[in-house]
Amino acid sequence: MNADVVIVGAGPTGLMLAAELRLAGVRPLLLERQPQRRDTPKAGGLGGQILELLRYRGLLERFEAACPGPGLAPRFPFGGVHLDLTQLPDPPLHALPLPQPLLERLLDERTGELGVDVQRGHEVIGVSQDEAAVTVEVRGPDGPYRINARYLVGCDGARSRIRDWAGIGFPGTTYPEVNRLAQVTLPDTVTVLGNGDLDVSSPRFDGAVVTCCRLAQGWR
Repeated sequence: MNADVVIVGAGPTGLMLAAELRLAGVRPLLLERQPQRRDTPKAGGLGGQILELLRYRGLLERFEAACPGPGLAPRFPFGGVHLDLTQLPDPPLHALPLPQPLLERLLDERTGELGVDVQRGHEVIGVSQDEAAVTVEVRGPDGPYRINARYLVGCDGARSRIRDWAGIGFPGTTYPEVNRLAQVTLPDTVTVLGNGDLDVSSPRFDGAVVTCCRLAQGWR
């Protein structure tokens, strides 16, 4: 099997890249080792200039319509400093509350509309290259096979095996700040305001149920 570009990883980065390549006239092949889209909300939204990119592509209104809640106030953590841009008349950064499973579904629909070949349940198990091409060893539902490609792109996360096999370093230090991401249900005593803030009429959150919690360390 031959391909111009093989993308490994059908998360938001891989899906968006596949769509952009397709718009440029390239037919990428997108490989994802998981057989189904994940339902774990590893991230809770989009922010910054990515929203302007979606606007440029004519997708922002579609993504905004899919949001389960109101837009978030422009407050962002950056290098241990929490930036509050709410006092600016025209904040340069905005946020969109879009859980990752929903984001991936929207991007998956987009790649489908563009005719991108997405193969789920296909795991890359080896990579080699010469001056002309890259050979990708893949284990699929029907057994192992090979793909010869002009380019291979690793969109398989911070612990990318593609990056390791290519010998590309990932220098940096672990930032000491720990972020806790949670998906919760709120009691009736808590009101979600139009800017995304919470109005807590009682100092207690009786009845709040945490349905998903994950710890993460930032990188710099």
